[in-house]
Amino acid sequence: MNRENYKLVLDKITSCPEEWDQKDWHCGATHCFAGTAQILSGKPADNLSARGDARIFLDLSMEEARYLFHTERTLADFNEYYHNGHYPYEYDDRNRNGYDLDDYDLDGLDKHNKPRP
Repeated sequence: MNRENYKLVLDKITSCPEEWDQKDWHCGATHCFAGTAQILSGKPADNLSARGDARIFLDLSMEEARYLFHTERTLADFNEYYHNGHYPYEYDDRNRNGYDLDDYDLDGLDKHNKPRP
């Protein structure tokens, strides 16, 4: 993750909460986390390329983007991710996507379907 760019997005959302709406990439004067990142990257607001532009600007993996760009993310989720460097672990030391602290799922496979060594 590019922490400097992530902080720019977080600061923008915090300072202008009326411009943030996590439910849509871009809708008039409001933007989700990814939409805000797309604009701050210098790209034009475009719903079709928002996810990709934001991933590049924030240097996120697909898994990170899937978590951060979800419509139900809150400002608290974004802050926690920034400060902890990973998404929250909810149960049995697993994150919301089922991966443990070493990034292996319940079947012992990593994000690339490779088994734990």
